[in-house]
Amino acid sequence: MTKGETLGYRCSRTVSRSRAAGLCAVLAALGALTVSGRAAASTPAPWCGTDLASVDRRPDGVGGPSFHVVYAVPAGTPDRFAEWAPRIVGDVAEIELWWRLQDPTRAPRFDLHAFACGSSAGRLDLSRVQLQRPAEAYGVQSAAYASIVGELAGPPFAFHDPDKLYLVYYDGPVGGGQVCGTGARSRAAVVFARSCGQEIDHDLRATAAAHELLHVLGAVQADAPHVCPASPGHACDGVADLMYPAAAPGQTLLGSVLDIGRNDYYGQGGGRLDIRDSLFLERLDGSDSTPPSTPAGLTATNDESSAVALAWSPSSDDVGPVTYRLYRDGLLLSSGLSRPFASGGGLEPGRTVEYAVRAADPAGHLSEPVSIRFKLGVGIVDAAGRLVRDTVAPGRIGGVRVRRLRGSLVVRWARVADPGGLRGYEVQVRGGPVRIVGRPEVSVPRGRRASVLTVRAVDRAGNRGPRSSVRAG
Repeated sequence: MTKGETLGYRCSRTVSRSRAAGLCAVLAALGALTVSGRAAASTPAPWCGTDLASVDRRPDGVGGPSFHVVYAVPAGTPDRFAEWAPRIVGDVAEIELWWRLQDPTRAPRFDLHAFACGSSAGRLDLSRVQLQRPAEAYGVQSAAYASIVGELAGPPFAFHDPDKLYLVYYDGPVGGGQVCGTGARSRAAVVFARSCGQEIDHDLRATAAAHELLHVLGAVQADAPHVCPASPGHACDGVADLMYPAAAPGQTLLGSVLDIGRNDYYGQGGGRLDIRDSLFLERLDGSDSTPPSTPAGLTATNDESSAVALAWSPSSDDVGPVTYRLYRDGLLLSSGLSRPFASGGGLEPGRTVEYAVRAADPAGHLSEPVSIRFKLGVGIVDAAGRLVRDTVAPGRIGGVRVRRLRGSLVVRWARVADPGGLRGYEVQVRGGPVRIVGRPEVSVPRGRRASVLTVRAVDRAGNRGPRSSVRAG
């Protein structure tokens, strides 16, 4: 499969027709991980949400990069969210349990919200989305993944948070019905809810979801020792491996193995991509379980070249050290910043952008973001563009003219405009005391030597513009 193609969890062609059409799952795990009889199915569980939100709810209920889960239904298709929410919660609980059984030191971090609930999985921040196009637009299975993920990333949904990966349950028909799900690295996993009999086979659905999430995290790389030659992105050293390309009836997620031999994609070390190190996994064996404090006092300004500079108060962490992540209009601009200041890049005149900063610790925990809207040449503004805080200095004065009189020099310059209002102009002659004048002119006595006069504008917020020097004599 060429670079850029997505990877699908496909039903085995050996599946018996006696099962629901297209049912598929990997074979039972072997050895110490063999489950006695048939392991318990992924059981639907209550969802404690109290609203039907089509967006990512804020604030997050977890302190780090996480998987956000979306239920998506095409336009004109019956909405079965109430029926599917418990199934999705059950899948999430099953995936968390399975992962902890496979590796007691790690667990996937799912996006939660502060719903009142007795279970972690029940607090899942589950978004309900009605897509903008009818089911026919997503009916070709080979193109459905890109269409669904692309639409969810764009307006009005905007599921493109750089600190989130996405698990989407698509409740619409797709042609063929033999692909249970699809996932691509660093983007999203889509479970085709109506394919492979996943509406009734809870075991298969949880297995497919976990398989696709591993694809999203990067499994399996081309240099892995047991990567499948005919099915890139999968491991072929045993059918019990969750990342085996084909599937067969009768298996549950709890009967699957997370990287047989730990030498292909999980816990293998050796410089290759190791999903065990992913920041989307909570480290259960570490002493750091608390996110850093939220940065405070975020501010921004710009210089004459339209380059933006940002600064904020440092964060603290119970273990540390703390680094910072800088975002512009929802996209990650810089990461690993060790000091509480950064460049925000250049902007076009009059442009308004949103900057945000989050603190990060070595365990992958993230603080809540602090954000501002900044308008170049103006300062910090609100959502309507009104000035909230003037953080930008006035411009350099120009148009300087000197008029020589018998005993004095009159220096005039062009008025400087400032969105927040101008206090006046700072004037200094021959290194003497600084004084502020309200009008764009000043009179100084003539001396035997030429006078060097410096002038700069000062706004009402106390921001001082660049100095201009005038030699007059």
